Amino acid sequence: MSYLVKEIKPHFERTIDPLLSVLAKVRINPNAITLLGFLLVMVGSVFLYIHMHSWGLIFLSLGGLADAIDGALARKSGKESEFGAFLDSLIDRFSDALPFIAISLSSKQEYISILSLLALIFSFGVSYARARAEGLGYKLNVGIFERTERWLTLLLGLLIDMIDTALLIILIGSFLTVVQRVYAFKNRISS
Repeated sequence: MSYLVKEIKPHFERTIDPLLSVLAKVRINPNAITLLGFLLVMVGSVFLYIHMHSWGLIFLSLGGLADAIDGALARKSGKESEFGAFLDSLIDRFSDALPFIAISLSSKQEYISILSLLALIFSFGVSYARARAEGLGYKLNVGIFERTERWLTLLLGLLIDMIDTALLIILIGSFLTVVQRVYAFKNRISS
């Protein structure tokens, strides 16, 4: 787990606790929040594709917020489930892909298209390395540039209109995290 996630997640969940209490009280299913988040990311990605980056930023931010809420809501309402965890991870991969694909397909600059696709590939590498290690029975909670950092970097890049820089940072951070996870896994199975 990245430093950012370890430090911010507990504070974030305390901050949104009143919202979680309301959602739990009216019996909102956490899986519905997961799917709503995906819908918001899809809409945001369409806005990126048609070069309406401000609207893209708004919808991607709302989708990211929904993604941050679903697991906390599941814990708060006692509705944690293996299916919910599976669905969340699956939807996360789709949500990760859509903005990068939208940017790549709509860019008139080839280097931005390439950066976007490489950022997507290495972002998936980060997630896959952890999932595969867990599938083999190992915990792999290491990584300097996980999903939260990637999303915040993308959103900041859209906000300050420096998407190419954001993509480069995501690419480098994801690459380094993949290397870090491969190294950590190698050490775990060697000891």
